[in-house]
Amino acid sequence: MTKSGSMDIKGRARVFWRFMRAGTIVLLWLATVMGFYYIYDWPKIVAVSIFLLLPLIGLSVRKKKVLAIGVIVLFLGMISVVGRIKPSNDRYWSSEFSVLPSIDVTRDQVSIQGFRSFRWHSLCTFDAVWEKRVFDLRKLTSLDLIVEPFKDSDLLAHTMLRFGFGEDGAVIVSVEARREEKEQYNLVAGALRQFELIYIFGDENDLLLVRAVHRGARLYIYPVKADQEFIVSLFRDLASSANALHEEPKFYRSLRDNCTTTLVKHIDRQPVEQIGFRYETVFPALTGRLLYRRGFMDTDLSYEQAREYFRADEAIRNK
Repeated sequence: MTKSGSMDIKGRARVFWRFMRAGTIVLLWLATVMGFYYIYDWPKIVAVSIFLLLPLIGLSVRKKKVLAIGVIVLFLGMISVVGRIKPSNDRYWSSEFSVLPSIDVTRDQVSIQGFRSFRWHSLCTFDAVWEKRVFDLRKLTSLDLIVEPFKDSDLLAHTMLRFGFGEDGAVIVSVEARREEKEQYNLVAGALRQFELIYIFGDENDLLLVRAVHRGARLYIYPVKADQEFIVSLFRDLASSANALHEEPKFYRSLRDNCTTTLVKHIDRQPVEQIGFRYETVFPALTGRLLYRRGFMDTDLSYEQAREYFRADEAIRNK
């Protein structure tokens, strides 16, 4: 290799290193500003203005190391602030998350205080109904996985479980981000401890109707192949964790403690093959495929046929 060729490689390496360093600083600054934006509820114009200060400061600072160190310190400060946030049950909750369920489970019976049975007239208007419901555990014989893909996404989704109590009806369990009034769900906010965790125990006329009719969402309801002992044990475990939140509130976390990963943790506590943290739980719209591949979908259809057959939103809208 000629001397000029060696110099050319070194020059490209220096350019690449500067590009990577600048990109890292920008990403850390963006994460810092977004963190404080959600933590302190800054107006968007304030957050954008602060983010745009970075290039101005960069032009005025001769030693770029000083700028990099300053950004890193602020980023670590933001992480420190997030780490000190504590979960609480004492906030101004949005109506649909205002009640933590209390569940009393005996040998053969379950009593749910705070059972959600809202009557939705539109996305913004509803009759808030919280009831006490009693179910016979001896009649709990069926389990379904409900998948609600996000709009225009085949990867992101909300998942729920439906427990069938025969002629007594069904209980849907939905693990959700417990939002305060005027808060909107956001993946970034969920990663920054902005939402507490809540287990919603409710009926189909509430939790399915609002999604299919008023949100226009796709819904897939897959029957799970499982024995009664497993289904009852899973329901008891969910009820126990829901009750524990009264004394020990927890955060909803976008990756580790979301609607799907939380349900997976409960399933993995049962005497079955572990699911764990995997691609399909990071992208929960694929959980139906995971259920099918592991032989737990109660069907003889191919997965593509089952996905079409078990799509339920159109039937719910036509009721």
